[in-house]
Amino acid sequence: MFVNAPNVLGFAALAAIASASWYLARFDTDNGTAVDSQSQGPLGYYMRNADIAIMDGDGRMLYRIFARAVEQRPTENLTVLSDVAIVYSPLAEVPWEIRADSGEIPDAQRYLDLSGSVELATTEAATGETTLIQAPRIRLAPDDYLATTDGDVSVSLGSERLQAIGMIADLKDDYLELESSVHGFFNP
Repeated sequence: MFVNAPNVLGFAALAAIASASWYLARFDTDNGTAVDSQSQGPLGYYMRNADIAIMDGDGRMLYRIFARAVEQRPTENLTVLSDVAIVYSPLAEVPWEIRADSGEIPDAQRYLDLSGSVELATTEAATGETTLIQAPRIRLAPDDYLATTDGDVSVSLGSERLQAIGMIADLKDDYLELESSVHGFFNP
């Protein structure tokens, strides 16, 4: 940068604008009081249209987490996701796709608490028949391929339906255990 009058004036104007914006940002616009930036707590991150790839120890992708929004909340030790989809890599040989309205990942944990309209779906390659598991909330441990809930569960196996309370699903081994109050609807 050359030292001349226009450059010095431009730099001085930029410095004045930066100082003024810092000064004005210190005030709460609703009541005109100064905001203490230290009392707001630590800042987290926020992402939109996130595509997060989870790898194994050898660098191969295990699964992907897609979310419309991801927000880290450090004061709550939590990461919150909205419009969530989890898709396993073909290398993982887990043919399930998981969708939910929202999800939470507690810090330092390897599970997601999914809620809202939670759906786990797979389609049998040989028959083309879809299996759909629906619940208001499910805890998913994607690294262990486990989905669990102690709440209401609805399972659709093609045209057959099962209702239950509580479930353990091993997505890798295609194993489903319904825990109690199991009721079924089957076509003859």
